[in-house]
Amino acid sequence: MKPKILSKLPVTVLVLLTLTLGGASTTFAQPPTLRANGKIAFTSTRDGNLEIYVMNPDGTNQTRLTNNSIVDDHAMWSPDGQKLAFVSQREAGGFAIFQMNMDGTNRVEITPLSNFVNVTPWGVVGFSMSWSPDGRKIAFQDPYYNDIWVVDVETHARQNLTNDGGGQIRFFDYHPAWSPDGSMILFSSPRDVDPCTTLYTINPDGTNRRLLSRDHCPAYSPSWSPDGTKIVFVQLNGEFVESELRIANSDGTNVRIFDGGYPDLNNRDYPRWSPDGQKIAFNMTNSQDIEIYVKNINGTGYAQLTNTPAGLNYRPSWQPLAHTPTTNPIDDQQFFVRQHYLDFLSREPDSSGLAFWTNEITSCGGDAQCIEAKRVNVSAAYFLSMEFQQTGYLVYRIYKAAYGNLPNAPVPFEFSEFLPDTQEIGRGVVVLQPGWETVLENNKQAFSNEFVNRSRFTSAYPQSMTPAEFVDKLNGNAGNPMSPTERDHLVSDLAAGAKSRSEVLRAVAENEQLRQQEFNRAFVLMQYFGYLRRDPNSGADTDFAGYNFWLTKLNQFNGDYAQAEMVKSFLVSIEYRQRFGQP
Repeated sequence: MKPKILSKLPVTVLVLLTLTLGGASTTFAQPPTLRANGKIAFTSTRDGNLEIYVMNPDGTNQTRLTNNSIVDDHAMWSPDGQKLAFVSQREAGGFAIFQMNMDGTNRVEITPLSNFVNVTPWGVVGFSMSWSPDGRKIAFQDPYYNDIWVVDVETHARQNLTNDGGGQIRFFDYHPAWSPDGSMILFSSPRDVDPCTTLYTINPDGTNRRLLSRDHCPAYSPSWSPDGTKIVFVQLNGEFVESELRIANSDGTNVRIFDGGYPDLNNRDYPRWSPDGQKIAFNMTNSQDIEIYVKNINGTGYAQLTNTPAGLNYRPSWQPLAHTPTTNPIDDQQFFVRQHYLDFLSREPDSSGLAFWTNEITSCGGDAQCIEAKRVNVSAAYFLSMEFQQTGYLVYRIYKAAYGNLPNAPVPFEFSEFLPDTQEIGRGVVVLQPGWETVLENNKQAFSNEFVNRSRFTSAYPQSMTPAEFVDKLNGNAGNPMSPTERDHLVSDLAAGAKSRSEVLRAVAENEQLRQQEFNRAFVLMQYFGYLRRDPNSGADTDFAGYNFWLTKLNQFNGDYAQAEMVKSFLVSIEYRQRFGQP
């Protein structure tokens, strides 16, 4: 990529090589954004099989998206309204969470489910899910473990948040609903008021589980209002014979009936707030039929959207449509800083770091030239930071030492390899947070031990290799950064058992000469990985011409990224800005 330079700007380069970005870790809450109402996705059996359909918000133009002999259920629109996550059967057997385009094309598996999926005429039971507001993750309930899990949509890495199910009904955690600001996940469980299910919240990292209210028992299937101030959920009435819809404040107070009321004997379920915050869609069982209804939150506008007595219709999901923005959110300085934490450190910002780096830019006031220079320097700080150097750049050097560069390429690995491994080695690391050095060292040990046991590594380095052969191959792949003395010490340590293979690999990867000789190459590669989220020979680039261009330029300026205008060029490129809105 060779993005056009919009202007020439002399920039003073900050000394950032020992920069830290840490502090007390916190979850940064995104301000919720109200959207326009798009289509409603839902499940229907009208054609004899569980399939996913979409319709207009008024119920017209009901169109089938999936068309096959397998089960497709639980459609859920992504926050940008461009994709649908859903549950379906895998070619290899069992069920998994998939995603597809809004027109039903490009079906891609995200993560498998356990083999205890129960399918009835009412669809896949014992399952539910919710997208994170940034679209990066999905919270879901696995039908066997009965816990709330989170999966990364891009890397497929999973984390068990409640982690105490294992098939035990007592701790049956289900129906996760991500808050619009991303700060918490609402879910249902009977854990503290057994056998009655009620509502809880938990942080997205699994901490701070909190009972919302005992007064909601039994309550399930919650949904947040788009502004995050209200929740709607299903609750059995006092006679325990029908399910009603109730609305409460987000803290669980001020509960009132939204729809239902004994003795109409109709069961409501799966309420979902509209993106504009003015309506709630839900399905209701009437005799043997299940149909989808909608109702304004002020009680008016009650309407039945589906009417297919030969089939069941349920689980509505509203498509959020973005209002045409007048500005690109990446131009907001706090949004800009937070995005760098996500793109380079794979974590939410800590409160002190967010405040410090945002202030670095806003301190310029209205001085456009100062703002541009500060944005470049703040952006570069994330690659140059101690945290990235000890995580993402270390992963780079481990791959370099293990395998050298990819065939016919000037880089040692691809984005698809970099991202999950960097997230693994950086998990829980916030520089300057108490105990961060211990967390980092434990992560390094665990990652290097796992790395040398991968089939690719064991094939390249069979146990039959002598210690000298093992060390020399690593050193050769790395570009021979070690001195003869350093090389001999590693051979001796490996032969004597003083160091394991993983420790030798780390020693080569952490060699200072290797760090220096690969620094500019890694800096350029991270422009593609961090800003564009792709490889240098993909997307708009068919080869490494753009990568080589920027490496040559950075070398010409002795690593001065500001004079080379490298960071600035990626920040103002159309491809980067289009990630967040109009260029």
